[in-house]
Amino acid sequence: MQLARYGSEHSHFFHLDIPTYSALPACLSIIALLSARKSFTVKSEPIRGFEFLKKAMVSLLAVLIYGIVGFFLLDKKDSTINFNFSQALVATIKEITLIGNGQVWQGSRFARWFLDSLHLFGIASALSIAYNIFRPIRYRLVNQPKERELAALLLDKYGDSSLDYFKLMPDKSYFFSSTGNGFIAYKTELNVAIALGDATASGDDLELLMREFLEFCREMDWSTAFLQTSPNNLPIYEKLGLRAIKVGEDAVVDLEKFCSDTIKKKTFKSVIKKFDKEGYQLTEHQAPHTESLLNEMEEISKQWLSLPGRRERGFSLGQFNREDLQKNKIYAVRKASGEATAFVNEIRSYSRVGEGKEATIDMMRYRVDAESGTMDYLFAKLLLNLQAQGFTKFSLGLAALSGVGEAAEDNLYEKTLHQVYEHLNRFFSYKGLRSYKAKFDPLWEERFLVYSGKTKELVKAGLAIAKVTEE
Repeated sequence: MQLARYGSEHSHFFHLDIPTYSALPACLSIIALLSARKSFTVKSEPIRGFEFLKKAMVSLLAVLIYGIVGFFLLDKKDSTINFNFSQALVATIKEITLIGNGQVWQGSRFARWFLDSLHLFGIASALSIAYNIFRPIRYRLVNQPKERELAALLLDKYGDSSLDYFKLMPDKSYFFSSTGNGFIAYKTELNVAIALGDATASGDDLELLMREFLEFCREMDWSTAFLQTSPNNLPIYEKLGLRAIKVGEDAVVDLEKFCSDTIKKKTFKSVIKKFDKEGYQLTEHQAPHTESLLNEMEEISKQWLSLPGRRERGFSLGQFNREDLQKNKIYAVRKASGEATAFVNEIRSYSRVGEGKEATIDMMRYRVDAESGTMDYLFAKLLLNLQAQGFTKFSLGLAALSGVGEAAEDNLYEKTLHQVYEHLNRFFSYKGLRSYKAKFDPLWEERFLVYSGKTKELVKAGLAIAKVTEE
């Protein structure tokens, strides 16, 4: 578009009687644009024939009507002739194509104003048509059932995180490698492609998949961000020119240690004794579930959402959805009367832990009048149950901003986040979340935000992440 603009503006240098060196700046600009053309390559929206033609015709018709009516209104002091329809049409076409009309006197104020406005109207119309031809591709959520099925198969082979379950949620689009042996689940906001966790691929294909995805995003004019990545692939990210910043720590409980040691501490021992004495119990509900059970869980969820600061979140967390719950196992704490006061839903963790298995949950919700200690009782009984089923690890999920910026070698961004963590804790209780999870004596696994670009792109990625997780 820039080349076309320079050509149209300066082509007259070559047939007017003025020094040809006046065109030198334009020629140098054209050479510079041609040499750097790869830096300005962005895929355009596919042109939909009828829709584009309709918009172009409306735009051109508006300019022609404006020009014809304007030439009709010119009188003898403005023009040497009294325009009829065909003359007005020809004159309008000459003006918007910059050929010019000798019949219009430039000395007339109205004529000058009319011709200038016609030129502006014509340029605006041309720019509108050009925009529809060259506009960058807008993100559209595309999630075909076959793509999700392929993603699920690849997760079975290469999945390695408790986050991977959420890659199959309907809010994600998929990018597959050219070999078909890997994929990235992502969503785009504010021209930032936000991928959930690390790419899913075999070790040999991981770097290829990353390169192809980054090139795809570059063609779309999108920056990139990978949310909650593990430290394992940081060397590959750095090799590809990406930057990493720590955003928190994932709490992973060793079930053997918890069930043999941690549970005997006063924190859990007194709670279990009290609730058992009052007739509480943890009930396990295999899918599929009855409507009455789902109604009961939905009522608990609604009460939990009514509490200050509680709301549904997305992207890396699930939301209450009866259809999704039909696929999950539900654990509920019940009073002696049988009334459920809290529940969690177990979801699949794809994390690889040697010969063992890792379990995790999504939602954990309780009634507004649930007795103090209810969730401690639920988790203690749940972890005992999971160990009995053969699980060796349990992921409590991310403690956001935990451990960020505390080490001397941490970068400036991480130290800044640490200060934000300290100040925002008064409002969001980040420390309270870490403190609660610390009761389970977990192992803390670092999680990172990996992003392309510099400070501006980091800020933009943060805004985009905030938007996708709130939807």
